[in-house]
Amino acid sequence: MTVADSPLQCDVLVGSISASRPTAFCSPDDTLDSASNLLQSTGRTAAIIENGEKTVLGVLTENDMLLAFVEGTASSCTVGQWLHGGEARLPNFLVPPLSLQPDVPLMEAAARMAVMTNGDFACHHLLVDPGDTDRNVALLSALDIARGLLVAASAHVGDQALEVARLAVTHAMKPRSQVPSCTLADSLGDALDLLHSSNQNCVLAIPTSTEDEGQQEEEGDQVMEHAIVGGAITPGDALRAISERVNCRSLSLGKWLHKSGISPEHRFISSESSLADAAAIMSKTGIHHLLVEEPARSKIVGVISALDIVRALAAASITSS
Repeated sequence: MTVADSPLQCDVLVGSISASRPTAFCSPDDTLDSASNLLQSTGRTAAIIENGEKTVLGVLTENDMLLAFVEGTASSCTVGQWLHGGEARLPNFLVPPLSLQPDVPLMEAAARMAVMTNGDFACHHLLVDPGDTDRNVALLSALDIARGLLVAASAHVGDQALEVARLAVTHAMKPRSQVPSCTLADSLGDALDLLHSSNQNCVLAIPTSTEDEGQQEEEGDQVMEHAIVGGAITPGDALRAISERVNCRSLSLGKWLHKSGISPEHRFISSESSLADAAAIMSKTGIHHLLVEEPARSKIVGVISALDIVRALAAASITSS
């Protein structure tokens, strides 16, 4: 076969994306505590739940772990009990509609995931099912799709994906006013409670100032919006808290963030950067949420997440259809 006769790949396919990282698997008999350790050790945000016959029963996500932590059931519940308790993000009945074949294009996968980002069963994961009993089902996360965008940009394939890759992060980010905030003096438990109750995946941690307290009390949210950002809390912090068995109600955010070793600077991205730039940082660091900084003012103006990149891809897919 000559080069001219070879089929040209014009899209990034989900099979190649999901195969680039190992998928985590757990059993319904595992405890949520051990599942949290699994996610921590693998760096994944979810694990496929399989029984002894390798049948997929559902998916356990870091947001499941956040809810279990907030409800106080993280250490006393098995994965199977959680899966059948009515609060799992991706229970068994959602496995078929959230399963894709390996040859599904990146844009289609992003559109499918974006549909599932709201509501009681909001989930940022899909399953890639090869339809072959000799091959495992794989997991596709929002970060995997962001990696797929990076692949598309690097290989110059997929016109729609390339257009999205060139967009500025400000096009897809959440403005800072829409991101909930806590102070560094608040407890980690307070931040995780807010993370859950706000239906967000990021809470900003802001330094506490004793100066102009009257002005802060009077201006409220406006002060929070313009304060310096000292860090960010995400569902991944719930996983760490469960694994390390910390007392979240007595541990301040400031001490927790210092212990994590992740300074705010590691999350910074310029507001002039592209979504491809954001995807590259996320892919390299494994950090799902970046703080968008206006270089001229050294001010955080928003947060860009892997899921925001998914939504941008989905919007481009809908616009072109």
